Amino acid sequence: MAVIRETGTKPRFNSKDALLKFLEEQEAREGFVLDPSATAEDARRQMLACGVRPEENLFSRDIIRARSPEDDE
Repeated sequence: MAVIRETGTKPRFNSKDALLKFLEEQEAREGFVLDPSATAEDARRQMLACGVRPEENLFSRDIIRARSPEDDE
């Protein structure tokens, strides 16, 4: 999807390298540590350990609701 900028505005980043550097610095400030060995199963285990119940569809229910509003009735 293309994003059209308003006339006279400058892009914040005109190269991906500058954007990636900015994101790396921000992640370092926030203490975010990338774990290349992490898997989806690890994420599921952590979510279950924190009390997230998959049957509630907490992360997707609003997307589902927006796609089919007639099901809310």
